[in-house]
Amino acid sequence: MSSASILRSVLIVITLLSFTIAGNVQAKPEHGKKFKNWTVVCEKLPNSKEKICNIFQNVTNEKKKVVMQIAIGYPPGSNDAQALITLPLGVLLQPGIEFKGGDAKAFRVPYGVCVQNGCIAIAKLSKDVIKSMKSGTKGSVKFAAAKNKIIAIPVSLSGFTAAFNSLK
Repeated sequence: MSSASILRSVLIVITLLSFTIAGNVQAKPEHGKKFKNWTVVCEKLPNSKEKICNIFQNVTNEKKKVVMQIAIGYPPGSNDAQALITLPLGVLLQPGIEFKGGDAKAFRVPYGVCVQNGCIAIAKLSKDVIKSMKSGTKGSVKFAAAKNKIIAIPVSLSGFTAAFNSLK
């Protein structure tokens, strides 16, 4: 699962979910800017002059293969942040994922769609979760794989505050 193909899938999902929503033009985060473990990615929405920017992090395994990507941003027309979490194909869909940001209470998120490069869960992030992510050092995503094997993947929050603040 390459970074570029995951990002394309995430942007397609964002576009599909937000295409009919009219939104204000966002501030201008700097595309490609790195904030420790988070990177800003901006792309123009198809058939629109509007750009959407997110921060993302790839999580790799010991073989340096991407096993999860998390992208966080604001959908057009919304003041509420959301996370798009992409996991490899082969996950058990029914239990969804468990997302934990910093010290905030973990919560369940259903998968929204599976595409060629993985299955995507979209989590709305409350102000309390964002606050916890800004003050924390790590989060996690748990999901079920074959034979109900529970897998926990850590999410680094190093650089999250500066990266997230760049979106506004």
